[in-house]
Amino acid sequence: MVKLKGKQRLQAVVLILFASVTAYASVSGPEPGYTNAPGDIGNCTQCHDHNLVNAGSGSVRVNGLPTVYQPGQNYTFTVTTAQAGRIRFGFQLTVIDSTGNRAGTLDRVDGSTQVIPQTGVGGRQYIEHTQVGTSATGAGSRTWQVGWTAPSTDIGTVRFYASGNATDDSGLQDDNDFIYTTSTPLDSPTSVVTIALQSNLTGVVLAAGSHQMINWAVTGPSNIDNVELRYSTDDGATFPITNLILSTTNPATTSHDWTVPNTPTTRAKLRIVVGKKSGDAVQVLSGTFTITGDGTAPLPTITGANIKGKKLFVLGNNFAMGAVVDINGSEVATVNDDADPAGFLRCKKGGKKIAQGTTATLVVRNPNGTASAPFNIFRPFE
Repeated sequence: MVKLKGKQRLQAVVLILFASVTAYASVSGPEPGYTNAPGDIGNCTQCHDHNLVNAGSGSVRVNGLPTVYQPGQNYTFTVTTAQAGRIRFGFQLTVIDSTGNRAGTLDRVDGSTQVIPQTGVGGRQYIEHTQVGTSATGAGSRTWQVGWTAPSTDIGTVRFYASGNATDDSGLQDDNDFIYTTSTPLDSPTSVVTIALQSNLTGVVLAAGSHQMINWAVTGPSNIDNVELRYSTDDGATFPITNLILSTTNPATTSHDWTVPNTPTTRAKLRIVVGKKSGDAVQVLSGTFTITGDGTAPLPTITGANIKGKKLFVLGNNFAMGAVVDINGSEVATVNDDADPAGFLRCKKGGKKIAQGTTATLVVRNPNGTASAPFNIFRPFE
């Protein structure tokens, strides 16, 4: 046993007391400003700094909020911090408006949470766990109920910021602590954004080069950041940037005269995406319609193919993004090669479809419905 001298004993006691105070402060909740909101000090990694934020398999979630808040209305929602194998949990949450100031009033529902008396920048309120509110309420998780009274007037979109901590209850700041953050917007009656397509395209046949007026209606223009229109030739599976019809930051734009492209397909769809200033987006899809070409659309052509183990590589020309390979009449999973998307296709398991010592027939089909001439490939015995 090692004996400590007087000064060493005093230092040891101070360290133990400091560690105890730190552990207690963590268990009973941090000081205000650790929700990861803009202008806050940061998040829980400021103290639990042995792990990266949002690096684990768990999460912190805000659930039970309405789609739109009504001014002055009282709401109860939940905050859940989850991480498999952890038994102690904590959180801190604040609600702010678009300028970073306090939005509404937070309140505790039971003894598992507390509203911090001190406020942050912009008069922000903070609610967090209490010491008795850190134990798990589920398998590897803890859920708290939180009360919130919406602002007395419509102040536009507000946002809930939360930071969560999951630990093994060792009292040590180590790699067994997991920190998560989340940000959840909530619209007001005037900021909620909706989109409705007013042009009915379902079953319509459009000729390449013709004009089609596209009309739509939106709500919440003050919260609209951008509007984007694209079309799909594969029944909505993809909407590549090459199929962009319109992109605008003017929320007053609600119609567009579209010159139909020469991309013949029987599986066309239109998509309108409205990006919100609060960060997320809403969208609407049309029904399926047909584009008839002018006869000049290039056909895909196969110039070669080879097999390497389970993989099949197809070379050629005019392969559109989203092109697929048929082997003996059956479609196989296909990806365009990043280096040469128009002339090189990969089928990761296509080689397995062709037995050694046999000949297979390949066909490439573009999303617009055009297809290559059949191409035969022989796989020798390996």
